[in-house]
Amino acid sequence: MFKKVLLASALSVALLGSAQAADTAAATKAAQSPTIAVINLPFIMNEIPQSKALEQSLAKEFGAREQELQKMQQQGSQLGADLQSGKFKGDQLTAKQREMAQLQSDFQLKARALQEDQQKRVNEEQRKIAIEVQKAIDTIAKERGIDLVLRGEGIAYTIDDLDISSEVIKRVSDASKSGKSGK
Repeated sequence: MFKKVLLASALSVALLGSAQAADTAAATKAAQSPTIAVINLPFIMNEIPQSKALEQSLAKEFGAREQELQKMQQQGSQLGADLQSGKFKGDQLTAKQREMAQLQSDFQLKARALQEDQQKRVNEEQRKIAIEVQKAIDTIAKERGIDLVLRGEGIAYTIDDLDISSEVIKRVSDASKSGKSGK
């Protein structure tokens, strides 16, 4: 019987010791607060060279179509002014009104198509840039042991030491220079 009591006591001490160790480990983990960083995504997207290069690329890609629309708009303005001035009479007036309606219809169709094409291209390219930015954020977080990265646009206050936006910009810019970007 004495052996059973002694065994039960030893078991109790062992269990109590492991429970205390578990409590100590939990307290240590709770005492270590998570490492948090903040980014300002609009600032990052505005400052990285890939965004600036995208603007230039899209201006070249869609420039001719934009100029065509501007020319159509000027023609429409001139034709509208001529119609308003009473320059045309009879059949000529009817023909010019039809021409104006056709010009407006063509303009709207081409403008809508241009806008849709531009939006599609912008979205495609911004997705690629966003992937590069996320890779930089992930790398920085892993290197620094950061547990949580928050978007700063929704934060009322933070200290500058938590903001890693400049480092993200530098990493993405360096990746662009070294040819690692998805271009």
